[in-house]
Amino acid sequence: MYHFLIISSSFELNLSAHWGKLASNILSGEWESAASEVKELRDIIDNPHGTSLDKPVAQLQARTWLLHWSLFVFWNLEDGQGGLLEMFLSPPYLNTIQTSCPHLLRYLVAAAVISRRAPKVAGTRGNRDHVKELVKIVRMEEYQYTDPVTSFLKDLFVDFDLDQAQKKLAVAENVVRNDFFLSGFADAFVDNARYLITEVYCRIHQRIDISYVHLTFSCYLR
Repeated sequence: MYHFLIISSSFELNLSAHWGKLASNILSGEWESAASEVKELRDIIDNPHGTSLDKPVAQLQARTWLLHWSLFVFWNLEDGQGGLLEMFLSPPYLNTIQTSCPHLLRYLVAAAVISRRAPKVAGTRGNRDHVKELVKIVRMEEYQYTDPVTSFLKDLFVDFDLDQAQKKLAVAENVVRNDFFLSGFADAFVDNARYLITEVYCRIHQRIDISYVHLTFSCYLR
């Protein structure tokens, strides 16, 4: 397919070849190459220039497929959560999620929580900004999709119900541990979720119960 892409001048055939190359990279575990193909397909889809993808419905369908396929890449690529957040939160792809695949909000929220304390990359939004943005999105899309992972964020940052957030986190942990893409990140998700609970607790209380902090934040106090 690589050699075919070099010599072919057909847009439709090249588009199919890019999808095939992405599938091959995913199946063979070549994540860096797969990430390059995701970027290539994203450029093609976002800049159709009078091709068959120029129709809104076709572009929406292509973006929907790319979002789903990219999950294999971002959750296997080292530090792939940053790439997932950048792509999924970009206006065209966030609109696609809200329109045709709101269930992908689970992976957006999980990526934001897991990368909560990751160093900020110059020229990009901070991870704190990602969490704040997702709180608004989760609240807005609750009418069409909710699960324990997204509900955890709402309980914590919208309702400020820390007890309910703790209970929801226990359910969310089970969901994450049994999710095909997230199972390997369950411990990181839970640790960072506890960090967020403690952070909110310290912000909304004038007096801090150390026993509560120790119970919630014990993974950082060892």
